[in-house]
Amino acid sequence: MRPTPLLLPLVLAACIDTVSAPAGGGPVGPVVESGPARVAEVTIRPSRLSLRMTDGERCEAERPEGVQSGWSGVTGGCRYAMPFAVTFARGGSPARFRIEEPSGTLQGGVPGPRAEIFVTEPDGIRRLFLRPLPERLFRGS
Repeated sequence: MRPTPLLLPLVLAACIDTVSAPAGGGPVGPVVESGPARVAEVTIRPSRLSLRMTDGERCEAERPEGVQSGWSGVTGGCRYAMPFAVTFARGGSPARFRIEEPSGTLQGGVPGPRAEIFVTEPDGIRRLFLRPLPERLFRGS
């Protein structure tokens, strides 16, 4: 029996499904590409910024020599060149920090010593991260 031209696409489709089916015989789902890597964790020290990305990559930046306070630049040591800015602050409006990140920044209703880190992620989104700092870093400033 000769297949008719109308049945040929069905036969080909059956062959493709058989070839692409997983070993367990389950259904084949669409391939979903994950989005661009994002900043998963920020660690700040007085002279070093470290970012861990959602894909496991680590990006770092050192505070330049002679700079006594915050600094800005572009991350290095990884495949992402992300612009950033670090400032050290204390005080300010409590309402602002309750909205952005309440944990560790309020002491008695007033924002405590903190690092404010703006990072422009690979997808172009600019994010603010707040990290509490010990009061001793602000003595003498």
